[in-house]
Amino acid sequence: MLLDLAKRYSDIIQQIEVERFRVVGASYEFRAAMLLTDGSKLFAKDYLFLDGTRKYAYHWQDQEGHLISRWDNAPHWKDLKSYPHHRHVGSGSAVEPSDVRSLEDALKHIREQIQKT
Repeated sequence: MLLDLAKRYSDIIQQIEVERFRVVGASYEFRAAMLLTDGSKLFAKDYLFLDGTRKYAYHWQDQEGHLISRWDNAPHWKDLKSYPHHRHVGSGSAVEPSDVRSLEDALKHIREQIQKT
C-alpha cells in the first residue's frame, strides 16, 4: 500500500520515513513522516483496532513547523456534518468538515495545493 502511494505521488513525495508499522491479526498500527517536494512535511498516523474501529490523523506542516492542515477523526466536533471526520486549518483553531478519510485522500489534497503554487 505505502509503496504504491509513494509511486503514485512521487511528484510530491521526496522522502518517507516509516516510524512504526505493526500488524496483529486484522489490526494495524502505522506511523510515518514524509518530506514533500516543497519542503513541507506530512505526518501520518493510522490505527485499526481489533474491534474494527479506526483512528487516524494526517498532520501537514510548512517548513517552519506551522500547521497547514490536519485531518483526523477524533470525536470532538459533533456539530459538523462529517462527524467525526474533520480538518483543522492554520493555527488549528479553525475546524471544518472533511471528506479526507485516508492517507491517499490527504496526499491528493496536498498535491492539488502544491500544484496551485
